[in-house]
Amino acid sequence: MQLRVQPIAILGAASELAAQAAECAGEQETFWEYSDAVFAGLAAGELAIAPEGLKGLAEGRVGDEAAFASCLDSGRYAAAVRAATAEAGSAGIRSVPATFVNGEKVPASLDALRSAILAELAGGP
Repeated sequence: MQLRVQPIAILGAASELAAQAAECAGEQETFWEYSDAVFAGLAAGELAIAPEGLKGLAEGRVGDEAAFASCLDSGRYAAAVRAATAEAGSAGIRSVPATFVNGEKVPASLDALRSAILAELAGGP
């Protein structure tokens, strides 16, 4: 079983930029730490999603801040984020997080996720 995370942009251009930034952080194996910081900053009203704010958030969270900034400025993940967002929309995803096990959407509950994983490990439903 493989865990795959695809940042998607359900809230427009700002969330697309934040998703790209998360992918850039992922290049340095800090995807989760960075993503958690983005969500915390937004919830606290301390982060406006703009290139400089996202770069500032990387300080102390990524090993190479210049590489992170270069990645974000390059738009390297723009097409991938747009494709993942389109794919998610086609699958009916309108909010995040959304969980899939072997391509099947699983309801957002621990019991449903546990059941789906156990069924997959047992060889099917």
